[in-house]
Amino acid sequence: MTNPVLEFIDAMGAAGIRPLEPITDKLAAGEPVRFRADGDKPGRRNGWAWLHLDGVPAGVFRHYRLGVRAVWRAGSNSRSLSPAERRAIVAQARESEARRRAETEAKQEAAAGIARDLWRRGRKADPAHGYLTRKGLPPFGIRQHGEALIVPMVDCDFRLWNVQRVYPNGRKLFLSGGRTDGLFWLHGAFMQDGRPSAGPLVIGEGFATMAAVHHATGHGVVAAMSARNLETVARALRKLFPSRTLIVASDDDRHLSENIGLKAAQRAAESTGALLATPLPLVPETRFTASGADSADIAPAEVAARIARARRSGHA
Repeated sequence: MTNPVLEFIDAMGAAGIRPLEPITDKLAAGEPVRFRADGDKPGRRNGWAWLHLDGVPAGVFRHYRLGVRAVWRAGSNSRSLSPAERRAIVAQARESEARRRAETEAKQEAAAGIARDLWRRGRKADPAHGYLTRKGLPPFGIRQHGEALIVPMVDCDFRLWNVQRVYPNGRKLFLSGGRTDGLFWLHGAFMQDGRPSAGPLVIGEGFATMAAVHHATGHGVVAAMSARNLETVARALRKLFPSRTLIVASDDDRHLSENIGLKAAQRAAESTGALLATPLPLVPETRFTASGADSADIAPAEVAARIARARRSGHA
């Protein structure tokens, strides 16, 4: 029995598009996938593909740099499909995407309802909670439900969509099916009368990291909740605060083969005109050391010093 996923990838190869990273799982799941292809420069992902396995397997692939775009259907040569066949396949893809989008939005709305209920029923967070005591943090802007801390995640209209539950052992969970893209936790960014608070707004990855920055400096803080989400959130906040000084407080993942936290922070700072503060001094080689760090891992006085240095010199 033939495998339509492999046939589709073979058709891409025949058109000169050879993925340099695994894409079979996403194709099999019917998800659009962007990928780096043979010949792409490092950091570039010019390949794009989308496969539908409902009914007769069919899909679309393209390569932006090469200018290649082809529609494929199982058992057919993608180069010889008629205009009518191409239109039918594209229509099927659009219908499937609309259906998936509706399903995703329904799951996100359901999760938002659960998030609002958890936040409403949450009590004041216990300062002696195991996670807070281990991090040396007060319970800034959070609540507690059972043994889990509840960290609210909002959009730019400050609508609550999701929560991160943080357990005493450090385990962290978002709500299943809930939205995460573009969401953030913020604290101290506004005064009680709704005006922006004084001083810079500091943006970083996790709740503990940014709570540590607020604890050390008193500045307004925002947690994007992941490195992947950092630039998206930074751009959104630049629109909310067009003239405010923004500082991106990076994680430093120099213990990993790729310093994901530092690179994400540098991109976020560059794309928004923000300053950059790092938890460790930048050195020419920042990889393969014993451990990385974020602002929750260093002394409050050092956190404050590095944020202040960023404000003076443009980096820390």
